[in-house]
This record gives sequence, C-alpha cells and structure tokens, in this order.
Amino acid sequence: MTPLSRVLVAGSFLLSLSAFVLAYRGAPSSLAIAGAPVPSDLGPAEGLLLSAKGRDEPVRVTIADDRIAWGERSTNRVWSVACVDIDTVMKRILEGSSYMDARREAQEAAQAEEAEFNKRLEALREKHSLTENAPPPPEAQQELMALQQEYQRWLDGIRRRDEKLGAEQFEQAYRELVAAVETVSEKESIDIVFRFYPTEREFKTERMGEALSQIQARTFLKYPEAIDITPEVMKALNL
Repeated sequence: MTPLSRVLVAGSFLLSLSAFVLAYRGAPSSLAIAGAPVPSDLGPAEGLLLSAKGRDEPVRVTIADDRIAWGERSTNRVWSVACVDIDTVMKRILEGSSYMDARREAQEAAQAEEAEFNKRLEALREKHSLTENAPPPPEAQQELMALQQEYQRWLDGIRRRDEKLGAEQFEQAYRELVAAVETVSEKESIDIVFRFYPTEREFKTERMGEALSQIQARTFLKYPEAIDITPEVMKALNL
C-alpha cells in the first residue's frame, strides 16, 4: 500500500469514527433529531408587521417599556392584569388584634361613661324618692329632662366617635391591602389589579337595594381563575 493510500484509508477511518461518536453522544442541540419537533420560533427581531383586511398600513408590533406595544402612545401596550377579592381580605385585616383592641377599648370607655349616667339617674331617684307608679314632682322633672338631654348629646357624640374610628380603621386596612398588592404585583410583574367579588358567592340579603349593591360589587361576570391573586395577597399580609 502506498503512503498516499494509507493516508486516504486513515482519513476514511477517522471520518467513520467521528460519525459513530456523534451518533452515540447525540447530535448537537442545533440539529433536528428524528422524531423531535422542529422549533418554529421567529426572530429575534426589532418588530413585526401585521396586515389586516381593509387597513392600508400594517401594524408594527414591538417591545416598549418591556411590554408588547402596537403604537407610540403609552396606552398602546399589553398590560398584565390580576384581581383581588377585597371583601375577604379586608374582613380578615379588620379581625386583626390591633383593630379589635381599639374597638374594644372604645366600647369599654363608652360603657364606663354610660355607667356614670346610670349612677346620676339613681341618685336623682333617691333624692326625690321617685317610683314608677307616681309621677315625678316638677323639680325632679326638670332635673330628669336636663339629664336626658345631656345623655342624648353624649350618645350622639359616641355615634360620631364610633363612625370616626370605623372610618380610620377602614382606611388603614385599605392601605395595608394596597401595600400587599404592590408587593405581589412587583414580584409577579403585574400592571393592573382590579377589586372584584366572586360571582359564585351567595347573596345573603332579602333587601332589593342590598342585592343590587352585591351585583354592582361583582366587577367581572366571567374571569379566569388564574388572575385571582387573593391567596398571594393574604399570604403577603400573613393572614
């Protein structure tokens, strides 16, 4: 065998060996393997032109502000959307110990103040020897009326105080809810979060106005369960 023949034979052997090794180890990832789906990805590209029937100019779809965009305006974006059942979350927040303690303290203070009115009423009864069967004398009537008017003013103040406390707690709970929504949204890259009321929840009222309010609170008539981030928000609030 001539030297040239030996070189050709050796080269043929090396090619065969290389083919065997490739077949054994598997083809490179960029090559199509028999029976495997062929990737059909397009791009990367800076934009995509889409034409539509009856439209003279095509629509150019691009990426702007890390979102799919089809125009220059900030509203021409594809936004990530989610929703939260705020009724459930707000109730759980308001059941927290700090909220309940504040309401309990206000109630105990009101009870103590009302007890003082009862003591003053008993003192008037003893002073004028009042009984349920006999009408009070004119002097006692004036004192009783003055006490009653004072009690009514106090009662009105208590109602305003309770309303103020309730309003403050609702706003505080709402702020906590919004902060938790912000945390979850940043983690999950969510742009818009709607408040909603589950459509399947039972109406617990026999009044027409309340039923209408519950219908109006149900923002969505139909929605995919995947956009409901209520469990994630409650987890962020440690509820």
